[in-house]
Amino acid sequence: MTVNGAGGVFNPRVGHFSIDGNAADDAPHLVIGNTATTTLAGMLRVGYIGPGFLTMESGGVVTNTTGHISSASGSTAVATVTGTGSEWNKSRSLYVGENGGTGTLNVTGGGVVSNTTGYIGDDSGSTGVATVTGPGSQWNNSSNLYVGSSGTGTLNVADGGVVSNTYGFIGKSTGSTGVATVTGTGSEWNNSSDLHVGNSGDGILNIADDGVVTVGGATSIGTSGTAI
Repeated sequence: MTVNGAGGVFNPRVGHFSIDGNAADDAPHLVIGNTATTTLAGMLRVGYIGPGFLTMESGGVVTNTTGHISSASGSTAVATVTGTGSEWNKSRSLYVGENGGTGTLNVTGGGVVSNTTGYIGDDSGSTGVATVTGPGSQWNNSSNLYVGSSGTGTLNVADGGVVSNTYGFIGKSTGSTGVATVTGTGSEWNNSSDLHVGNSGDGILNIADDGVVTVGGATSIGTSGTAI
């Protein structure tokens, strides 16, 4: 389904909303574009059990409480926020891959994602990939960001993209794996407090080609896990 055009509004009268299919060839895709808006009173689940896709483009804006990108084993889901003025605003957390699912978040071309805590690969068996690329592209976490909380998480910040949070973790819990790469001029990962690489899991941090990682507090490398 596509909601497109200035003044376009999609506000389903439900507390929670799921974009969820039964099989790979039955994957629903919700597109919010061209300054259209969607406001939800509760959580938004992309790929709750099966596959699902969500795109905010050309100034499309979605606002809700908690965001979930792939929430069950066997599900695959992708959320894309692309273009200047495109936003996904959440008053609570964002989960990219949880409960054994595989989730992907793409923020490109000046798109902006905002939430409290961010989780990439939240639970054991889950896989999450978040990519923030291009000037003006932002992922703003007002609280912590976990790259591999208990699962496998990958964060890519490239070509002028910016990610911000308070505490940052790469490989948070035992059995987790986290990889963060910050590369290219103008690319930034800003941690206003501490950054832990290999907290109890395995963590890898790559900084290349004028990428910048800032830490406002302490930096720990391999606290009780493995860090590179």
